[in-house]
Amino acid sequence: MENEKKMITLKSSDDVTFEVEEAVVLESQFLSHLVQDCPAPEHKIKEVTGKILSKVVEYCEKHVVVVVDGGDSSSSSGDDLKKWDDKFIKEMDLSTVYDLIAAANYLNIQALLDLMCQRVADVITACKDHKEIRETLGIVSDYTAEEEAEVLKENEWAFD
Repeated sequence: MENEKKMITLKSSDDVTFEVEEAVVLESQFLSHLVQDCPAPEHKIKEVTGKILSKVVEYCEKHVVVVVDGGDSSSSSGDDLKKWDDKFIKEMDLSTVYDLIAAANYLNIQALLDLMCQRVADVITACKDHKEIRETLGIVSDYTAEEEAEVLKENEWAFD
């Protein structure tokens, strides 16, 4: 007799549904507790859109840990998973990265949150100065020219 995998349906805030294996859902601590406390076959995730939930599901499916003969083993080798992660984060724009940070935080998927935060950190590191950081991240300065000059003068040691 073949082991049947338990399937769970996740429904996004915009009513896009995803049918995923329970092992994939368990990658999220939030969903893990939700499934344990409420064993319904479908769970609505009001804070995450279908576009972002599809990325979360894709990530979790790739990172799901399966049990083989009593021991844990990842679904992919370490190097392959690293390459996949690199490709995964480089394909998306920063707006999607921000949405994934919010979703990973809400769903409590620490590895995805860490990966997305690292992407933002890499973007910041690649910038030459605070002006480029603001431009790249879409941050509008609320300083007047005089206030900004004063702050830069007070902290010129940081720019050496």
